[in-house]
Amino acid sequence: YKDSDINPIGREVTLQLNYEFDKYNDDGNYEIENGVLVPQYNNYSFARAELDWKEHIGINKANHTINARIKAGSILGKEVPSFFDYYVGGLVGMKGYPFYAIGGNQSYWMHLEYRLPIYKNIDSRLGPLYLDKIFMSVYADIGDAWNGNFEGFDKSKKGIGAEIRIKMNSFYLFPTAIFFNTAYGLDEVNTVVRDQNVKYGKEFLFYAGVLFDFSL
Repeated sequence: YKDSDINPIGREVTLQLNYEFDKYNDDGNYEIENGVLVPQYNNYSFARAELDWKEHIGINKANHTINARIKAGSILGKEVPSFFDYYVGGLVGMKGYPFYAIGGNQSYWMHLEYRLPIYKNIDSRLGPLYLDKIFMSVYADIGDAWNGNFEGFDKSKKGIGAEIRIKMNSFYLFPTAIFFNTAYGLDEVNTVVRDQNVKYGKEFLFYAGVLFDFSL
């Protein structure tokens, strides 16, 4: 499919199970050995289960698509320190919230997006750049991360946003993908950072990037 780089159609499913053997100095304890501070590590061994399901559905011959994604992860067993948490915000998740705003030993994120072409077969050159096509999309997210019991979907965080994708080639050789993204978190999130209460959400966040593809 010639537009699969910028507007994919199809399905991609990843199911992963990991078992980790970690050492972490979560207590901040040290001992002095030969005049050197040596951290005292605690052992953390646990399993993770993760699911990432992407569904891209073409809805007409004009290259409009509906894109859905479900991503979930869980640390199996007893609760472990926040260092090992899942995070559902940021550029690779719910863009309406900063990356570390929403974290926990369990997490889920559901994403729904409508994408359509703005300009195809541009066939125009600007210096070393060859411009090919431009797509845009609008989307909505819902997700959360937590420890202990799940509080329900009504307590989950929600967000909306829009994105522009520009596909081009650089210097006749390198695939070049440019994106501009804006997102808004519909809910307020309170978290404690270094004993200070920090609020996220209820604000616009902006992203831009230059990559080889649109894998983000």
